[in-house]
Amino acid sequence: MRYAVISDVHGNKPALDAVLEDARSQGIENFIVAGDYCLSGPRPDKCLSTLRELERAVIIRGNEEYYLEYLKDKDQSLWTDGQMQISYWNCRNISRENLDWLLSLVPYREFVSDGITIHVSHQFDDYIKGLPRLFFTHSSGIVERYKDEGISHERLHRDITDAIDRDDRLKTLISSLEEGIYIFGHSHIQWSYKVPGKEVRLINPGSCGLPLDGVMNTLPYTILDIADNGNVSIEERRVPFDLQSYADSIKDTTQYTEARVWSEVIMRELKSSREHLSFFLKFVEEYAGSIGDEVRPFTVETWENAYREWIRSQDPNL
Repeated sequence: MRYAVISDVHGNKPALDAVLEDARSQGIENFIVAGDYCLSGPRPDKCLSTLRELERAVIIRGNEEYYLEYLKDKDQSLWTDGQMQISYWNCRNISRENLDWLLSLVPYREFVSDGITIHVSHQFDDYIKGLPRLFFTHSSGIVERYKDEGISHERLHRDITDAIDRDDRLKTLISSLEEGIYIFGHSHIQWSYKVPGKEVRLINPGSCGLPLDGVMNTLPYTILDIADNGNVSIEERRVPFDLQSYADSIKDTTQYTEARVWSEVIMRELKSSREHLSFFLKFVEEYAGSIGDEVRPFTVETWENAYREWIRSQDPNL
């Protein structure tokens, strides 16, 4: 059985279409989709409709879905802050039918394919508690390790494999897993690993819609092939895609109009294939503290002023 493993679409409909087209060109008819379908890209409702149309798919929910669940049926007249504008926009622009389907998804699935147990959850640490913080377990780690350096998919794969092989604690934790295939997303970094001497495989297909692993202008997903005799092969694919143009197109959407700051930060991420959001959120917290603002979520004024200051800190010439 062959599967296309996809995660972290984040409202990027052209990216989802490109990955699905590539998978089907490889003869793939089965899909495993590991969560986070909304927030950040301006086409969440269309992404959900496309996912619902997949006939042979295992689909779970991710962490972003909980924001929508929390806001469902809340009084929208209270949605006046700046920080949550992207969540409010998503709630207003996802059909009730698609939202109900999304929130009906479970956070974990387990099934057997050709005698091999496959586990699907959104985060790596759903399987293992006490994970050490390594550069590939969180997207900001790519920035911390490589800075602005160009990264190839091949180098990233090699560096991650070497990092796991050198980390005795992580190898011990991974080796404690029962035999099977463990699929997850969340970090927006594509990688995979097989435990030496044991039939344990880890697969993170990366982010289809918002790749943050430093590999420019490609969309990651992974092909999982399980033969009738139980042999397993894994192919990490990168689909060419103009992330720069897609980022610029966000300006022509109501998402940009109603959640400009969040959209601007995401556009920076798309154009660099690197994390910016967590650094910005840390900056906002520090900025709010410096002006004595204890209101959370952040007000529109604090949110927008902090963004202007953050941009200046990135480029003092602005």
